[in-house]
Amino acid sequence: MANYTKTALVKDVAEQLGVPAATTSQVLDAILAQIGEKAEAGENVMLTGFGSFKIKESAARTGRNPQTGEPLEIPASRRLTFKASKPQK
Repeated sequence: MANYTKTALVKDVAEQLGVPAATTSQVLDAILAQIGEKAEAGENVMLTGFGSFKIKESAARTGRNPQTGEPLEIPASRRLTFKASKPQK
């Protein structure tokens, strides 16, 4: 299965809309930046018919080094998650 890259997405959308690829790339970059900024600020970003983005926090925990079995502390972290919408009927 091949990957659908950002470059391919920009090219396809630019062709569909009849606008330059550079403009399409700038718009996509701006959209992705806004999603990241709003999610980082604690807002859930919901795109109807597509899905939602939000920051998920994981607590600190103890893990193990797989090579030595030695315990180690894994720090708390935050990450951006995406949940796809249910398909439309």
